[in-house]
Amino acid sequence: MGRRSPLAYAPRPAISTLRQVCVNDKVKAVTGPIVLATDASVSPDRVASGYLSTTGHTGLRAHLYPKYLVRPCSRVVVTELRAVYGGLKAVLHAHPGQPIEVRVDNLQALRHLHSWQQGGTDMPEGYDTHLRSQGRRPCLVKLQLLAEYTPHLTFVHEKAHAGHPLNEAADSLAKLGLRCVRGAVPRTELPRLVPLWASGALADYRRSRAA
Repeated sequence: MGRRSPLAYAPRPAISTLRQVCVNDKVKAVTGPIVLATDASVSPDRVASGYLSTTGHTGLRAHLYPKYLVRPCSRVVVTELRAVYGGLKAVLHAHPGQPIEVRVDNLQALRHLHSWQQGGTDMPEGYDTHLRSQGRRPCLVKLQLLAEYTPHLTFVHEKAHAGHPLNEAADSLAKLGLRCVRGAVPRTELPRLVPLWASGALADYRRSRAA
């Protein structure tokens, strides 16, 4: 039996759990049509979303999400749609009016987005549409309005875990956020890891287009 690394016996740093983490960043863009990939990661009491766009906009958000708010199946859809809103908000602010293809790997979330584009107002089961504190609109209500009234948005299905660089990066970013609020990754590492992973994924995407 081989010897264990000395690092295996080193004391682990104490990392406390967090209520919320949020990172929005910008890395080198890829030329060509704007493509935005989004994804979510969910545990029983915490949720996380991640996004990456060919414009270089990238980010993650993770926070506590009490079990009583919505059913487990709805929690996944809500978080997937929150990822779409976070990514669109960043990209539309920098590139208003330009065509954007949004790739989503959750079919139920995609059905909501297509319905909203046609003027529907249905929400995931159990989602509270009442105004939040300080009179703020709920996130998914704002996304529903974006989907209905923003021209040149296309929502398409991206098969999960199929090796697509942007989707894999969005998935990894969401999981990174979840690990951070669980206390497994220090918050101080996020400003380094998020742009590093995003830049690597965009480089892979650039190579895949050139092949």
